Amino acid sequence: MKFIYKNDKGKDDHWKQCEKNHAPFIELNRVSNECINVFYDITNYQLDLEEISNDIKGLYSAYIEFFMFSNPMIKDLYDQYYFFNFIVKSEHAEFLAEKLYDYLLFRLNG
Repeated sequence: MKFIYKNDKGKDDHWKQCEKNHAPFIELNRVSNECINVFYDITNYQLDLEEISNDIKGLYSAYIEFFMFSNPMIKDLYDQYYFFNFIVKSEHAEFLAEKLYDYLLFRLNG
């Protein structure tokens, strides 16, 4: 499993599996009918967090522009020290979470 929903009862087990397999942890949390927050955690690994954060922020900016997605919550996302949370359209969330997992795993395995 590449991601888990925040309210899933198996979240703790999923976290442990991610740690055991040296894989990124990705959590989805519905913030409205239209939007889901995507959170990822790779802080337990030897990576340049700032570089990955900036890369994800750039990809997210392209997503926002391409899908003409606007939401008042988006502006606050850019104030994060590390860009580990972002909001996407609900219909894109699971696909993007899977691709984010693949991307982060690729970066972890360098």
